[in-house]
Amino acid sequence: MSDLNQQAPLLELVSVSKRFQLKTEHHRSIQDSFVRFWRRRREPAAEFWPLRNVSLTLHAGESIGILGQNGSGKSTLLKILTGVLQPTSGQVHTRGRIAALLELGAGFHPELTGRENIYLNGSVYGIGRRAMQQQLESIIDFAELGDFIDMPVKHYSSGMYVRLGFAVAIHTEPEVLVVDEVLTVGDQIFQQKCMQRIWEMKSAGVAIVLVSHNLEDIRRLCQRALWLQDGEVRADGAASEIADDYLAYTNELYYAKRRAELAAAAEETQASTESNARRWGTHRAEIVRVELCDEQNRPADRFQQGGALLVRIHYVCREPIRRPRFGLAIYRQDGTHVNGPNSVDEGYHLEMIEGEGVMEYRIDHLPLNPGRYELTVAIYNHNATVAIDHHHRMYPFEISQPRGRSEEGVVHIPATWRHLPVATPHCTVEPT
Repeated sequence: MSDLNQQAPLLELVSVSKRFQLKTEHHRSIQDSFVRFWRRRREPAAEFWPLRNVSLTLHAGESIGILGQNGSGKSTLLKILTGVLQPTSGQVHTRGRIAALLELGAGFHPELTGRENIYLNGSVYGIGRRAMQQQLESIIDFAELGDFIDMPVKHYSSGMYVRLGFAVAIHTEPEVLVVDEVLTVGDQIFQQKCMQRIWEMKSAGVAIVLVSHNLEDIRRLCQRALWLQDGEVRADGAASEIADDYLAYTNELYYAKRRAELAAAAEETQASTESNARRWGTHRAEIVRVELCDEQNRPADRFQQGGALLVRIHYVCREPIRRPRFGLAIYRQDGTHVNGPNSVDEGYHLEMIEGEGVMEYRIDHLPLNPGRYELTVAIYNHNATVAIDHHHRMYPFEISQPRGRSEEGVVHIPATWRHLPVATPHCTVEPT
């Protein structure tokens, strides 16, 4: 195989769009249909574009997560990737076998048994009966269906469908694995088993396309993420960054709606707040300033490992807030979540806050290893179900390295080394 072929993408979409026609013409009677036919009065069909001008490439060993709200075009995109649908415009190039787990029960004949459907699915992927026979026991073992493998699949639960479908897909030796949200219907243990296998396949050079509303799956398994909104690419980049932006966006949508509902109920005009892609909440109280201070209580953005860090959260309440929960979280710049303490879980309870105030959080001895970090601060209700004001990774800071010390990982754990020499055993001769 030439170097050019080795570098060629396994999947390539170039300016792909898809159009559906929505016919809204309804005839009330046969006579009406007849009259319309002779008069040739045909109303133009309405058009719906679930995808517009989408481009992406995927090479061997790469993984991409597809994010977006319901109706954003994710399923249409996957169907075009796998050849189920043809694009209205644009180009789709695929190289190698694509195994897909899209819709529940897709590719199964309900009257056939699980065992018979294994062979049926193999033929769909272009794999002969003899080759599937060699994989049969491994597929059955992975699916964990036991004696149910010889039962017609029309009697299967949704979880059993997923087990068998995923087991078949991963045993077809694909170059590309496409997995939709269908995996969420499986139990937690089987989901973990599937994710582990996906990771192993990715390490072996299989390209992965994953659609999931679980952002942690996207962060853990994918290098890149594509965010679809109204059929168009809103963002394409590093998975951790896109996942954070998408989380902030969806949360702000929810809390904007909640604020509107609260304002309508109170017959008040919603106070305008500065829009920020990484801030959300009801804004019944607002965090107006955050200070990061050093050991001398001076504002700083660079701190020494082992030194002190004081976080001051300045807030203003629009109304009294009963039993609030103050929280913060530290992230490494690559998205690794280091910790996430909050006042309630640590036993610091406030009955009410109103007007203006300051909440302080002090770390006497910073255990963080050198690097760049980002701080989240937030005010929530008591049981952490409603964000009042959440600032997500909005406050960067840096930890400098002490002289003469270098260490892997995120945190430094104070400890001591001690060597205990073991006496050399003496050779003894047993008497005969």
